[in-house]
Amino acid sequence: MTPVEVHDFLRQIGSHWTGQGTAMELGSWLGASAVPLLEGLAAAGYDRQFWAFDKWITNEEQVKKASLQGQELKNKQDILPLFIRNTASAYSAVTAVRGAIPETLKRYSGDPIEICIFDAPKRNPVFIKSMQALEPYFIPGVTILGLLDYYFYKRNKGEREALFQVQEEFIQAHPESFTKIMEWPGLCSCAFFKYKNPVKWKQK
Repeated sequence: MTPVEVHDFLRQIGSHWTGQGTAMELGSWLGASAVPLLEGLAAAGYDRQFWAFDKWITNEEQVKKASLQGQELKNKQDILPLFIRNTASAYSAVTAVRGAIPETLKRYSGDPIEICIFDAPKRNPVFIKSMQALEPYFIPGVTILGLLDYYFYKRNKGEREALFQVQEEFIQAHPESFTKIMEWPGLCSCAFFKYKNPVKWKQK
């Protein structure tokens, strides 16, 4: 559901892959954001697995969202085959890990991570546990972290608003570790960051 400007940026950061780490996405769904990233990676000569994590089983809310985009889905539909089909033309070496995040992150290979896109994890404890699981593999000065729902809370006013502020609160609490490199104010909730230094975790 991200706009074309974000897709263009995903393609751009993929095309600047340096070869120092892998790329991954948490919450890949139908692959709308994965495809432009993979196109950029392929153009850069990416030769590793692309890691994608999702349940790939639709719920009623997702069915409604898909319908608004002209994609007809059914509730509790297995959409992993659609994700594989949609990404195949961009890049075929995709490791699709099905299940609940962050538990499925235990299946990650542990290779250094150069590009990490968070789509699904937007609330705690899922967000913070996902960050704790993956940040040890981030490369200082290299890794790009994309938070596609960074400003999601602005669309959820009232009692639910605080539930979705966790991404922004986390980044603001660790200015030594992340610097913002791109966002689109007023257009979407996405923001991208460069990882600078290891996070000083208070507790895990």
